[in-house]
Amino acid sequence: MARRTQRTNPPEDVIDHRFLQFPQTLDNATRARYVNNLRLLLTKEIDIAPLFDWELATQTGLAALIHDFLQYKNSDASGVHLLVCQGWARLFRIQEPVYQEFLLEFYATVSYDPRKTPNDRTSFSFKLGGVSRECSVIELAT
Repeated sequence: MARRTQRTNPPEDVIDHRFLQFPQTLDNATRARYVNNLRLLLTKEIDIAPLFDWELATQTGLAALIHDFLQYKNSDASGVHLLVCQGWARLFRIQEPVYQEFLLEFYATVSYDPRKTPNDRTSFSFKLGGVSRECSVIELAT
């Protein structure tokens, strides 16, 4: 959850994180946009929980619902699951303080093309963990 308050001195350890060192191979305009977005983000205070509380989610009855959203399932025509991806679920089980870097990288690099349809898999593009990714509006909402 991001706060709207201003910060006077951005943390130096965040600036030097490898996810926030955008590759020199990007075209100059894209790299400049990412760096400018990051500079603006670093003036904000961003509160990030150190980990997701699965125990609380279980107690409130939300764990099963959340778990279904964190899986990508590819099924054949008869409904048999050919592939079940646990990538997002594994991300939420990380017990390391990397969430701030992930969040800053995502916010600094996200872009949306409103001319595309909600199910177009290239309407949102962003970097996460140093890797360029694309998804549809529907996939991002999920």
